[in-house]
Amino acid sequence: MIKQKLMQFALKNWRELLVIFCLSLVAIKTQMDYHSLSKAYETSREEMALQITSLRDIHTEELRQRDEALQSYRRTIEQIQESYLLSVAELEEQKEKNTAEYVRQFSQDREALSDEIINAYGFELVE
Repeated sequence: MIKQKLMQFALKNWRELLVIFCLSLVAIKTQMDYHSLSKAYETSREEMALQITSLRDIHTEELRQRDEALQSYRRTIEQIQESYLLSVAELEEQKEKNTAEYVRQFSQDREALSDEIINAYGFELVE
């Protein structure tokens, strides 16, 4: 008897029951989709945080390497400047010695000085 009344109710209201069933399926599917999207979002957030941490570490390492390269560059520049100043001082000293020698030769032995100039620069002596 209850079975028969249930069947009559179902046959009489089958559209409403079908709508309720479909809405229930949609609600269940929506909850499942929301749950999977929530999981995907959390996974994405964790991966992004990991990537940001990795990028920060890489950036820190690159900054350290840049600073080391700059320090090395500055040390090299300082060494080159010191070497240059030393070379300039040596050249000045050599120039002064040569000038003193040429003055001495000019006052004592002009022929030897003229021969040295002719040999060094390929000039010809014109008198």
